[in-house]
Amino acid sequence: MKKVTKLLAAFLLAGLAACSNNDEAESPVLPPDDGQQPKASVYMSVDIQLPAGTKGTRSNTQPGGGSNDGEEQGKDYENSVNTLLLVLADQNNEYIAHGSVGGLTTTNATVSATAAINRTTLSAFYEKHKDASDDSWTKINVYAFCNPTQELVDLFGTPADRTDWVDKTCEVIETPSKTGSKNVTIWSKGSFLMSNATPALREIPARFEDWTEKYNTEKSPFQLSTTNGDGIDNSATQKRGSITVERSVARFDFKDGSSSETAANTYPVQTTSIDKDGNVIKSDNLQVELVRLGLVNMSKNFYYLRRTSDNGHNDGANATICGLETDKNYVVDTDAAQAHKNGGEIDPSTLPAYYNYCLFNTSGYISEETRAQWDNYKISDLTDPSREEDEDETWNTDKNRNDYRIWRYVTENTTPATDENGGQKNGVSTGIVFKGMLKAGADLATDSKLYTALNGTYTLPANQGYTYEVGDKTYPILYLHDNVLYVGWNDEIVRAATTAAEGSPLYNAVYNVPTSKKEGVTIEKSPNDLYQELVAAPANQKDAALAKFREAATAAGFTLYQASNDADFGNGYFFYYYYWNRHNDNRMAGTMGPMEFAVVRNNVYKLAVTEIQKLGHPRISNNDPDPVDPDDPDEKGDVYLSVSVQVLPWVVRVNDIIL
Repeated sequence: MKKVTKLLAAFLLAGLAACSNNDEAESPVLPPDDGQQPKASVYMSVDIQLPAGTKGTRSNTQPGGGSNDGEEQGKDYENSVNTLLLVLADQNNEYIAHGSVGGLTTTNATVSATAAINRTTLSAFYEKHKDASDDSWTKINVYAFCNPTQELVDLFGTPADRTDWVDKTCEVIETPSKTGSKNVTIWSKGSFLMSNATPALREIPARFEDWTEKYNTEKSPFQLSTTNGDGIDNSATQKRGSITVERSVARFDFKDGSSSETAANTYPVQTTSIDKDGNVIKSDNLQVELVRLGLVNMSKNFYYLRRTSDNGHNDGANATICGLETDKNYVVDTDAAQAHKNGGEIDPSTLPAYYNYCLFNTSGYISEETRAQWDNYKISDLTDPSREEDEDETWNTDKNRNDYRIWRYVTENTTPATDENGGQKNGVSTGIVFKGMLKAGADLATDSKLYTALNGTYTLPANQGYTYEVGDKTYPILYLHDNVLYVGWNDEIVRAATTAAEGSPLYNAVYNVPTSKKEGVTIEKSPNDLYQELVAAPANQKDAALAKFREAATAAGFTLYQASNDADFGNGYFFYYYYWNRHNDNRMAGTMGPMEFAVVRNNVYKLAVTEIQKLGHPRISNNDPDPVDPDDPDEKGDVYLSVSVQVLPWVVRVNDIIL
C-alpha cells in the first residue's frame, strides 16, 4: 500500500525572493529567468507518493534496483519541498529553458505547481529546429531540483554558464568546528536537496505558436505530467506522469546492538590469557564497552544529477544521467578518474581536497591530533531515548529490528571498478571508527594481574619491569601475541616464552632480532634486550628507550596496549575498530564485489554493532604491528508548464557490524 501525502502551495513570484517556512535553512533566492521578470503570479503542484516496502535479510542491490532490505517513507521534514528549479533540455541534455518556483508550504502530501519559463529562450529552441525533417526533437528531458542550493540557482542566472550544467557538482564542506561550512543546508529539516531519480522524457508541442496561443497563463499551463487538449499525452499511461525525485544524501541510523545480558553498548570478548598460576586459558571474563564513534572520509563532492555506468567511470556514452543502480551498475563519483580511486598507491596528502573528516593525516598516520579532525560522538548520546527515533518501520515486517535512531546525513561516495576492486580502500571509503574500552567481566578474578591492570592498581613483580602513571593510577603495558593477552613483559611474557621453549613462535618473538616492516629502519637487538634496557633507563631516557622497544616488539608481532585517560570515561585501556560502510553485500567474505563499500544517495544505512570478536587497534599507532593504512583494501516567464514530482522513499540497508 502507498501512503500519499498532499502538499499545497500558492505564492507570488514576480520580483520577490522565495521565502521558506523552515527555521533551519533559508531557501535560495530564485531569480527570474534571464533577468526578465514574469508578468503574473505562478502556481506549482507536486505529487509525492511514498510507498512502503518489505524487509529482507542482508543488504544487497537487487537486479531491478533498490535493496532487499526494503524501503521506508522517512520523516515529513525529509520529504518536504519548498522551492523547485525546473530545467528543460533536449535529448543530448543541451539546455532549452528553465523555471523557478519558491515559497512552497508543505501541508499534507501533494503539491500542485505551475512554473513560468522564458518565451524568448523557448522560441530559440524552436527556431533551431524549424527545418527538422521529423518531430523527434519535441521529445525532451525534464529535470526537477527540489530545494536547490543557491549556487545551482545562480548557475541558470547567466546563459553562458549553462553549457555544462548537466555535469554540475555540489561541494559540501563540513568540519568538526562547523566553521567554514558550505552547502550543509542540503540536509536541513524541511529543505533536503532532491533531484531526478530517473530520466524524465516528455513531449512538447511541435509549434511554438501553441505556447503563445494556448499555454500563456497560469490557468492554462502545458502539462508535463498529464494529458493536454492538443492530444499530447504526458500521463502515466504513456509511462510518463510524475517526475520521481530522490534525496541527494544518504542517512545513517544507529542503535545499541549489544546483548541485554551486558551493560549498554558493552560486549563480551573471548580472550586467551594467563591465569594466576601461569596457565594459558580461554575465557569470556573480559568485556569491551563502545564509548565513542567517529565518521571518517565523507566525500566533499557529488553530482547534482546521479549518474551510473557499467564500470563506475564517467566516460562519455558509457555513463547514464539518472541511470538505475543495479547489482551490475555502478554509481559514478566525481573523483572516479583520480588515482586514489583506481587501484594505485594513495598519496594521503591529496585526500583533504576530496574528503571531509579524513581518517589519516597528510602523512598517512593516525594520532590524537588526527582523531580530532573526525566527526566524533559519544555513543550514549546516539542511543539516548530522547534522541529522535526512526519510527517508520514498514520495512521491519518481523519487528526484530527496532530502536534505531537517526544519527546524521552523509554525502555520496563510490569507487569505480578496478582490478579486483582495488580502489575500495581505507583511505577513500566512508567509514566509522569505534572507540572501545576494555573492562573486567563478572567472572574475572579480582586477585588476577589482569584485574589489577584494568583498575590501575598493578604492582611490579620482584624481577622488575616497566609501568607508567595515568593520573594517580599505575598501569603496565598489555601485550597481545598470537591471540594471547599478557600482562607485563617480565611478569608473564618472559615466563611464558621460557615455558614454550626455544624454537617456539613466542620464544623466537621474544629473543630473536626482528626485521622492521618500516622502510629505512634497522633493528639491532631483540625485544627482550630492549625491554630490559627500558627498565634500566633513567627517567629522562625512558621515552627514547620505549620507542626502541616498541619498534622491535611490534616488528616481532606484539600488539601493545597502553592505558590513557578519556575526559568522559576516565582511565582505562582504549582501542579502535574501523568499519567501512557496506552498501552492496556480495555475501562473499574476503572478496570485494562491485560497490560493496560505498555510500549512495537516498539510502538509509541502519547500523548496529552486534558482536565484538577481538580487541581493537591500539590508540598509539606505533604500538600496532599492523596499523591501518590508506592503501588497505575494504562503490521569461509568460509561457507556462506544469509538472508533478514524486519523492522516492529511502532505500533501507541493514548492516550488522561484527568487530
